[in-house]
Amino acid sequence: MPSLLQITLLAACCLLGPAGQAHATEAGAANAGKALRLLVPLPAGGPSDFIARQAAQHLSEALGQTVIVENKPSGNGLLAAREVAAAGPEGQTLLYAPGSMIATPLLAKGSGFDWVQELAPLGKIGRVPFGLAVHPALPVTTVAELATHARSQPGRLNVATSTPSEIMAAAQFMQAAGVELTRVPYRGATQALPDLLAGRVQLMFGPLAALQAQVRAGALRLLAVLGPERSAAFPEVPTMREAGFAGVAVPTWQALYVSARVAGTRQQQLARALATVAARPDMRAELDKRLLAVETSSPQELAATIAQDLGSWAALIEAYKLTAD
Repeated sequence: MPSLLQITLLAACCLLGPAGQAHATEAGAANAGKALRLLVPLPAGGPSDFIARQAAQHLSEALGQTVIVENKPSGNGLLAAREVAAAGPEGQTLLYAPGSMIATPLLAKGSGFDWVQELAPLGKIGRVPFGLAVHPALPVTTVAELATHARSQPGRLNVATSTPSEIMAAAQFMQAAGVELTRVPYRGATQALPDLLAGRVQLMFGPLAALQAQVRAGALRLLAVLGPERSAAFPEVPTMREAGFAGVAVPTWQALYVSARVAGTRQQQLARALATVAARPDMRAELDKRLLAVETSSPQELAATIAQDLGSWAALIEAYKLTAD
């Protein structure tokens, strides 16, 4: 767990004064013309990957550097995280990761990777709203009916999970509903969707952006959304709170990181560029069209969010004995 000292030091390294601005300008000049790598620990084609690629395009303009997106979905995200942490101090390799991925080192027992000490947060960039979708063959139209149906056949319903957020949502639902589900692991929502459509798995807590087309086509049934308010795209669908399951709520923010070995001045330059990208109206418009959203923070605010969420994750993992797939 990150200590208050760690969070304080992490925030301090992100403070920007006049001298820092000069050094950041020098860092930008030194890296001009060099390609910057953005590692995404998820498969190509999913909602998170879309946000990452939009961010990369605009970061390229803001930094005057080509930004190359590389998908590295293996190792539950730790492969990409380790590579970024071990990258050179020039700050030429970044990590894009869903907020839930900070829990991967806790889920992967004995990983030896410390997210707080080895990665420096640059800021949030987006949010991926979630929904609960089921195969239409299930005789349920509400979350309460799903809970009753699942209780009648313990362990026989399969739930698709890929990211830690989906693992968390499934665990929370099992606790709240008093049911037993069989968790089937995937590398990402795009890999899980074919099995959900075929009925090999019966339900999924996943990104609305990945589910919406099949829901509109009637191939899937959307029972609820997991956010604090209803989705404008599906105003008739209740939130999990309205459905009577307020405890099913997961972090869906997305953020960028760099190695903690990178100088504070370069971190500052990258964080400012990210803030510029998040403020672009065209970035917001592109995400809105796909049921995604811009969500921003300073590096200090992100560090505080990470510390808070890690505490919640540690308690959940201990309570349910969760592990990485």
